[in-house]
Amino acid sequence: MLTARGLPEDIRHGFQAGANDFLSKPVDAGELRARVRTLIELRTSVQDTIRTEMAFLQAQIKPHFLYNALNVIIATCAVNPDKATDLLIELSHYLRGSFDFQNREQLVPLYKELELVESYVHLEQARFEDRLIVKYEVQPDIRVFLPPLTIQPLVENAIRHGVMERAAGGTVRLHIFQNADDVIVRVQDDGVGIPPDRMAQVKSGRTEGPGGVGLQNINRRLMSLYGHGLEIQSHVGSGTQIQFHIPLNQVHHFT
Repeated sequence: MLTARGLPEDIRHGFQAGANDFLSKPVDAGELRARVRTLIELRTSVQDTIRTEMAFLQAQIKPHFLYNALNVIIATCAVNPDKATDLLIELSHYLRGSFDFQNREQLVPLYKELELVESYVHLEQARFEDRLIVKYEVQPDIRVFLPPLTIQPLVENAIRHGVMERAAGGTVRLHIFQNADDVIVRVQDDGVGIPPDRMAQVKSGRTEGPGGVGLQNINRRLMSLYGHGLEIQSHVGSGTQIQFHIPLNQVHHFT
């Protein structure tokens, strides 16, 4: 922000309006170039940090998930070779989508993220069978980009730490819809819920243990891109709902 007004109150209003730096007129050209260069380097550093966190999240595919998926496929081979082949294809899709280095970009099409979710769910349903029900309520014709690996970890968290903590299992719902101002992504389960002390850790960003790092990573990336992160509601014994909003005025569309 370049201005002839240099009082502390003016500076405060400038930063509140969204300025990243402030110079009072008359402006020295050399100082202006140096300030701009610093801001560009800062932006590059932030983008590098986001990409590094993205790679870190990609690396969090738990070995036990792979072992369990492979065990299910091996057990299925003897009784239903065709189903075993289908499961191997889904595992291939899941691994490709999780490790695809192109997905380290800041945004990916919604359908790509949903393909990853569906492959993951397909493998888990082969393992848990009737104990796991997943329902998709996705409004048609929502053609937008969103941060990669945001929805799938939320669905995984709902399955592993929500409904599968119940002996009888349960239902996970993925609801994606558009209203006047936002695209809303909501993952809801009827699992065990999050205890109050654990919820306090989640909301404070100090989460440790299962699911904690993934939620923190997703929340930071959403905050960086849109200025607001995950919204979490949970009741012990009745389930959890996690959702986030993508403002339409910041959404990238594709055809």
